[in-house]
Amino acid sequence: MRKKLLFISVAVLGVILLSACGGTVRGTTWPGLAADETTAYLADTSLVYGINLKDGAEAWRFSDPNDNKAQFYAPPVITPDGLVIVGSAAGKHTLYALNPRDLLTNGDFKNPAVEWTFTGAAAGWVASPLIVEDRLFAPNADGNLYVFDLADGQSQKQPVKVVELGGRLWAQPATDGERLYVTSLDHSVYAVDLASYAVLWQADIAAAIPGSPALGPDGNLYVGSLASKLEQFDPQTGEHQSVLDAEYWLWSTPVLDGDTFYFGDLKGNFYAYEAASGKLNWSIQPDGAITANAILQNDHLLLATESGNLYAIGKDGKTLWFEEVGGKIYTTPVAAGNLILVAPLETDFYLAALDPNGRRVWSFPAEK
Repeated sequence: MRKKLLFISVAVLGVILLSACGGTVRGTTWPGLAADETTAYLADTSLVYGINLKDGAEAWRFSDPNDNKAQFYAPPVITPDGLVIVGSAAGKHTLYALNPRDLLTNGDFKNPAVEWTFTGAAAGWVASPLIVEDRLFAPNADGNLYVFDLADGQSQKQPVKVVELGGRLWAQPATDGERLYVTSLDHSVYAVDLASYAVLWQADIAAAIPGSPALGPDGNLYVGSLASKLEQFDPQTGEHQSVLDAEYWLWSTPVLDGDTFYFGDLKGNFYAYEAASGKLNWSIQPDGAITANAILQNDHLLLATESGNLYAIGKDGKTLWFEEVGGKIYTTPVAAGNLILVAPLETDFYLAALDPNGRRVWSFPAEK
């Protein structure tokens, strides 16, 4: 287990080191994955792929011909008008808006047009941005939160505001409609006013926070950290307390269903914590370290582990089924219609689509 946890730590730290070493090889960290009704979007080292959900065929691919050091790991974000927002963790640290509706033929491949770019960040894009109405809130590893107007028509994007927070921002923010909540590897949680962009409060805890914050049904904010604790925050003041001691580091973002949060740790424990009572309902240990978020699927949860397995777990903690996908899974799976998308490392495919019972429907093969 110690070797596995070491691999995870080195893998993710590799993202920050990309700028210094000028590139990487697939497997040094995990890919980003997202989907809409028709397409899966896979951000994987030097390429971003659009993959047809119907049959797993490649629809398009993107790489930057002007930046051969660009590397992509953050899950892409899809705007309401269909643009694919994705940032590079290396090279020129460009944030791109790709337009899959405008495909250009380049040899054997189709490439989406670039609608706009932003090149003003000083470090890599590890976190996914968050879209709030017509604004894009993009945290960067340089410690800044960049705010963009998605409707300004600029091809060379300039932020309407740069909010200086500090540390390395690796996780997508969360919002309650009034405030934006941002976590940092410098042990801090920030609350930013959505209207004025003022920093309302900053709260420090005992360890780095690689995952996103989660809003609870009680109105509180919940954050897991590498201190192996689940912290509860007052969203108005930033006052906080530890409400659960996990066995090891909490990397993933807690996922809420009703009154219960579900999340895993790097020892492979999976927890169900009830916010209203403040009690741990149950915990199980499927088989391997957990960095991916659980996802809700009908009446159960789907959980991927470092061991390359996908579990369907009932809300009572019982395993309904599991599938040996293969390789090592660190990326959060994505539910897309009736498909479950999984992007493992160390396999001969980059992406697998499973049916609701875990049976393989198609695979997107690895580059040869």
